[in-house]
Parts: sequence; C-alpha cells; structure tokens
Amino acid sequence: MKILVVRTDRLGDLVLSLPVFAAGRAARPDWAFHALVAPTGAPLVEHDPNVAAVWTWDPAGSVAADDDLVRRLRAERFDAAVILHFRGRLARLLQRAGIRRRYGPWSKPASWLLLNRGTWQRRSRGGRHEADLNLDLLARLPGIGKLATPPPELYLSTAQLEGGRSFRREQAPDSRVVAFLHPGSGGSALDWPPERFAAVAGELASLPGWRVFVTGQGADAAAVHAMRGAGLDPRVGNLLDRYALPAFLGVLSAGDVFIGPSTGPLHLAGALGLGVVGIYPPVAAMSPRRWGPRARWSRVLVPAVDCPGRHACRLERCPLHNCLTGVDVRAVVAAARAVVGMRDGLPDTPER
Repeated sequence: MKILVVRTDRLGDLVLSLPVFAAGRAARPDWAFHALVAPTGAPLVEHDPNVAAVWTWDPAGSVAADDDLVRRLRAERFDAAVILHFRGRLARLLQRAGIRRRYGPWSKPASWLLLNRGTWQRRSRGGRHEADLNLDLLARLPGIGKLATPPPELYLSTAQLEGGRSFRREQAPDSRVVAFLHPGSGGSALDWPPERFAAVAGELASLPGWRVFVTGQGADAAAVHAMRGAGLDPRVGNLLDRYALPAFLGVLSAGDVFIGPSTGPLHLAGALGLGVVGIYPPVAAMSPRRWGPRARWSRVLVPAVDCPGRHACRLERCPLHNCLTGVDVRAVVAAARAVVGMRDGLPDTPER
C-alpha cells in the first residue's frame, strides 16, 4: 500500500503530525507513507526514516503548479490519502489525481463532498490533543486499527547536527545549560508580555553555567525588539533572523531547554529532545489539552482564570485580556530549572 499523508499548514501542526508516520510505519512496515507538506515544512520530514518521499504544495502556487502536482501524483497511483488538515482546493487536486480513498476530518461543508472516508471529530472544542486526533484519522485505514501515539521526533542530517555542535562550541563553550527563549507566536496564540520574557532571560542568564539566547524570525521581530527595549540583559544572545529553518533546527538541537508560547518552535524543540516550558492561554481551542507539548520533559503554565472564550481567544474584546499576565516571571524561571533537572535526571531545582 502507498499512502499519502497530507499536512500543509503551520510548522507546529506538522510536528504534531509526525507521530502518524512513526506509528503507521511501526504498524505496517510493508506500506510506504509519503508526506505532502507546504514548502516551509519540507525540512521537518526530509530526513525522517518513516517517510518514503516528500511532496510539497504551495497554497499560493499557480494553476500550472497545481496541474503539475496532479500529474505527478496520478503517476504514483496512491492507494489512499490521509488529509490531516482539510483544504478544499488541495482535496480537489487529490481527487483529480485519482486517489480514490480520501480520509480526513469532516470540518467544512466542502469536506463532506471531497472526503469519502471522512471522520467527524469536533476538533474546535479542544477536548483531545491534536496528535491523538491525527492518529485517529490514520486508524481509519483498513489494516491499521487503534494506535498508541508516540511522541513527535525530528530527524536531522549529519551536517545539521554538526552545525549545532559548532554553535555550542563557539557561542557557549563553557556552559552547562543552553536556553532558548522565543517571545513571538506569529499570531497563533495569545502573547506573554515581552518585558516578562526579558525578565526571565535576565534571571536565567544570571545562573551559573547558563547561556541564554533569544530566537525569532520575521514577524517575531517586534517582540524581540520589545524585549530589548525592556532592558534585556546584555549577556543574552540575539538570534533573530540569523538562520534559515534547516540551520536553525541544528542550532536548536544543541540546546537544553526552550521557553515560549504555544507555537511552532516550542514543538520543534520538544521533538529535538529539549526540555520545554510552554506558556498557554486558557481558551479550550488553544489550551495544552489540545496543543500542549508532547516532549519527554515539559511544563506548561496557564493562567488560573475562568475563560469566557469557547472556540477562540477574544483577545482585546475579552474582559480578562491579557490574562497571560497571570503567569509570573518566577513561575517560568522555576519551570525552566525544573525541566533541566528532569532532563539531567536530577530532582527539581529549588528557587534561588
């Protein structure tokens, strides 16, 4: 059997879809699982031994590019497609490519027409984790059955890993702990105030043996600049826009702990084996219950409020905005120290 697994949205969503390939390959090593992702997501699957081949589709691409993809997919004669995030235009392309069995979530009117093996999951209610929901879609395939969800794992090339080791040798040669802070969410979640990220960075940079870096790309610049404006400790390194994604993955793999909001880099770090601290909003559709890290070592911090939102954060229209200020600096610092202790096999480190 040749199966096309489709996930073409954000990086964090793709990370939480990686267990589909690992579990599928473990259940059916005689099947070939191909990945169809956005061009930005290709570096996350190109070295994965559970992925037989990588295909890309650009939502902003041309009609000619779509036609070419249809032609190439038709030549592969896929037995089925598992669409983890429904896009009507892409589902129509898969139909045109002759993929007769199309699995996925029935979430929009067009999905009922284009997914002839669809599943009604009620994802927006936030009752189950994204990774488990993805596995449920794979389990619909005959011959798969119910699967346990393995943790997401990213695989890097030898060159990427060496790039990470070089980064650590050059930027943190004598450090016991390398910590990354990522203040931006790219609009995917409510933001913790940049001045609090700056305070956490300063606290961690003052710990013996700790080296701290701020990360970010593109739209994260405003949050990083706001951290600097809040008096960012000069010992904290700034990696804003320093690396393209493949190189950044190598650098990230050389770290020990990552602190950030519910966004892609948090899930990248967890899938690379770092301890992670996530700062999450309380609304069900964005909560840790739905989008929390599946890292081996993790802590999540959520403000203790009765959130009035149902399917989405109401942002400035909410009477509790910004509820994330209910997560204080000391709690984040303590969580970072705790996950480092967990990763090192030590008991929770007491606060200074």
